[in-house]
Parts: sequence; structure tokens; C-alpha cells
Amino acid sequence: MLDDWLAEGGLAVAELDGQLAGLGKLTVFAPGEVWLEGLRVDPAHRGKGVAKALAQHQFESALALKPRSIRFATAEVNAESLHIAAKQGFQEIARFTYVEGPVRDEPAPPGVSPVRDVESTWAVVRASSAYRDARGFLALGWRFPELTRERLAERVSRGEVFAWGDPPRGLLILAPDPYAPEAFAAVAFLDGDDEAWDALLRFSHVRARERGQEYLAAMVSREERVKAFARNGLAPLPYFRHVLVLAYPLS
Repeated sequence: MLDDWLAEGGLAVAELDGQLAGLGKLTVFAPGEVWLEGLRVDPAHRGKGVAKALAQHQFESALALKPRSIRFATAEVNAESLHIAAKQGFQEIARFTYVEGPVRDEPAPPGVSPVRDVESTWAVVRASSAYRDARGFLALGWRFPELTRERLAERVSRGEVFAWGDPPRGLLILAPDPYAPEAFAAVAFLDGDDEAWDALLRFSHVRARERGQEYLAAMVSREERVKAFARNGLAPLPYFRHVLVLAYPLS
């Protein structure tokens, strides 16, 4: 991931006495859509204002791009990050429950097929409760780009979008997690009735196993859906539950 960040640009580091003390990353998902991520400080240099300085550098660099959005995500237990964000004026706009679990040896459920038609699928996405609950975001691990028609088309071309039923009663986007090792797959979008959820989550295990992946993870946008994930082997972690998406109000 570090190699990718260096190639993309936007990676800043802080030095103290000639030593690397911390880093932070500014990512442009699309023109005007700025994402802040990767803020890390060496434990040996915590309490020295490094995180605050890096966060301010990221923020000022983002503003200089004259974007239409500046966002980032953090765990609810990250009090320091939330404190810095509040001082800068960021506000919570979405809340997810992070769940994960090992890939299980599931039988392939019938009725799942890859999506080919972008236009009809995009109409389904826009009308879905999952799209509204997720505030229009695609949950790619700890990255939350806007789920647009263009991004849906990209996922369809990669063979990452699946439907269940005829006519479709459920929709799944299963993608690699850009923040995690290759062993992780991310349930980036899931919607449908209860039967569809269970079928598509079972399919996610099958698909991940076929691709040699060992874990499934998801950001669940509706709390009551956590039980459906738990039935299928994905549960919240004991040391934190919620992931917050925050945005700076530009208008």
C-alpha cells in the first residue's frame, strides 16, 4: 500500500530531530472529491503535536484544491483524531458498524449471477435503502468514495457486482479491500430482502474462497442488519464497533 501511496502522491511525513515521526495521506478520488487518510504517529513521538500538525497540513492542502468535498473516516474510539477534526470544523455525516470474519466453506447458493447491465443496476442502487443509509458511499474498507454510476460501471467491468433472483431481489458489490492484505475481501454494497442478504453473503464466502481470500469484512450502514452478517460469520470487533465518516462543511 505504501508503494501505491508514493505513486499516487499526496503523502506527507513529519520529522523530528531527523527522524520520521508520522505520516498522512491526501487522496483525490475524483476531481473535487478529496479524502484524508493514513494519519499515523510513531508512539515514541506522541504527545508532541505531530498528529495536529499533520492533520492541519492535510486540511490546508485539501482546501487549496478548491474541492467540493473533504472527508475522512475514523473509529469512534479514536478520541484524538475526533478532537482534532472537531477543532477544524469537521462534522459526522455517516456511521457504520465494522464487521469481519474468516471465510467459511459454504455451498454455492443458487440464483446468483454477475451483473452486466449498468443502467438498470444503477437505477436499483439509487432507489435502494442501502444506498440511502450509506449516504451514497461505496464502503471499500476504510475508504468511502461516492458510489456513482461511473464507479458502478467500473466494478461491473471488474466482475465485482452480483445479483440474486430473477427478477433480482438483491444486489452485492464484493471488492478487494484497499486497506487490508490481499487475504481480505470487502462487502462494499449489499441490499435486498432478508433471503437475498443471506444468499449473497453465503455467495461472498464462496467467491472469496475461490479467489484465495481468507477473510470477509464489511461496513454495515444499518445497525439492525448486523445480525444478518453475524448469521453469516461476520461480527463486530471487541475493541471498537463504529466507524465514522466526517466531512468539512464547504458551503
